[in-house]
Amino acid sequence: MAVAALRLAWESSSMTAPGPYAPPINEKKQLTAHRIGRAGTYLWALSPLLTCGYAAPIMLAIALARRRDNLVLIALILHSALLSASCMVMGTFADKSPVWGDVLIYSSWFIAAIGGTVQLLVIRPKVWAASSRPQVPVAHLSNAEVLDRARKLREQARRTAQADPMLAKRLAIGRPDLPRQFDDGGLVDVNHAPLHVLTSLPGVTERSARQILEWVERSGPFASLGEVMLVIEISPTFEHHLREYCVFIP
Repeated sequence: MAVAALRLAWESSSMTAPGPYAPPINEKKQLTAHRIGRAGTYLWALSPLLTCGYAAPIMLAIALARRRDNLVLIALILHSALLSASCMVMGTFADKSPVWGDVLIYSSWFIAAIGGTVQLLVIRPKVWAASSRPQVPVAHLSNAEVLDRARKLREQARRTAQADPMLAKRLAIGRPDLPRQFDDGGLVDVNHAPLHVLTSLPGVTERSARQILEWVERSGPFASLGEVMLVIEISPTFEHHLREYCVFIP
């Protein structure tokens, strides 16, 4: 019996051997998101020009936070110093600033607006480059293939639980709340799952889940869905869906 259960468990794990899989990619949404993101990076680079240079230090600080670069740090210090000096001049002399003050103010604006924009446009590709995280190969399955795969995993996990309940508990079949590596296709162990997992089942309200927990604690584990439907307040219209996802491990 144990050998058969181990064989079933091995078959289930072999089904998950190909590793991660992803739902079908919506290329239109992906392209739209890419275009919006690209436009956002250009807006970031043009911000100094649109704000008379005052946004230059902020955008350079963002660039420095994303990608350490000594030249960016120097530019950040330079622009910050120039704009601070121009603000001090304006605050000191108000509308009657001397010629040298006007020169400082307008040159600061020009350098921060034009120079900052040019520099941000140059470093934009590096600052906003896609992360170089290693890509995990995934199998892109259609919705029908995903559903069929999950159904087969549930069938094999349920057979494993029937053949060896102790092995099923060690594999945490029906217990998505526990850390595990075994893929059971979305089964829920009605006899051992906590409240928040039970309420994820179709038709099981918080009240019904509490009734299940109380019954198991008082009278012992359920043996089948039929027993559950007899004593717990669950609409019969959900019986078919519950039969697909419930497992009863003693």
